[in-house]
Amino acid sequence: MDKTAVIAALTACSRILAGTVGLNGRPEVRPTVFLFEQAGAFYFMTTKSCRMYAELCKTPYVQLYLEDPETQKTLRISGKACFTEDNEVIARAVREREAVLPETGGDTKRLIAFFLTGAEAEYSDACAEGSEEKFRLPDPDGVLIGITIKKDTELRDRLSKILERREQEVPTTDAGLLRLYDGALFVFAEAAKSVWPRMDIRPIERAAVFETYDEREKYTALAAGIIGNAVIDKPEDLTYWLNLETLKEQLPQER
Repeated sequence: MDKTAVIAALTACSRILAGTVGLNGRPEVRPTVFLFEQAGAFYFMTTKSCRMYAELCKTPYVQLYLEDPETQKTLRISGKACFTEDNEVIARAVREREAVLPETGGDTKRLIAFFLTGAEAEYSDACAEGSEEKFRLPDPDGVLIGITIKKDTELRDRLSKILERREQEVPTTDAGLLRLYDGALFVFAEAAKSVWPRMDIRPIERAAVFETYDEREKYTALAAGIIGNAVIDKPEDLTYWLNLETLKEQLPQER
């Protein structure tokens, strides 16, 4: 079995179950929707108000299970869930899978997609002893996976100081740039929480200039696109990316 066969199985299956770690630390299982494969990424859909979204934000690992009732062949896919609000991905999902909209009352802003990295597949046939087969699926190519922070006390301390300093910063005359900066802070704070669960992000929540939730979503997504797949392994990396001048240089002209 290879990636092509996995895509075919996901596409053909009408019921895919997703296993997550619940907010209480106990296992949870619920159905999910496979959207499509694009640039090597297997996309699935959930909503921001769904408990599954909250669970994956806290513990971003999931195992998918699907079974062919006629042949009794099963497939398990495990990996890290990476969320994306890429407009093209959401638009394609709505076009190809209209069933994803009713849960949100037609509001696409409530939809969020995720794909897997570090994914492993396990195939087995209940009718054939010794048929188990495990293999690693390639990571997506050219997809925004997000910031990687290597666990280091010095990095945590530097980020904490940056968050605290935001409260004392003099606002720039460019309101859009300041919002982008706060969006970048949110992106880094979310990445930090996955590494250091007790990371205190209250300073940014107090200081952020966003007037509405939609505004925060807009600038957080813009910042994520600019920062890309940055790997942070030394304090200088934080200083470079969480910098008004750096963000200004890479800011798209239309925003």
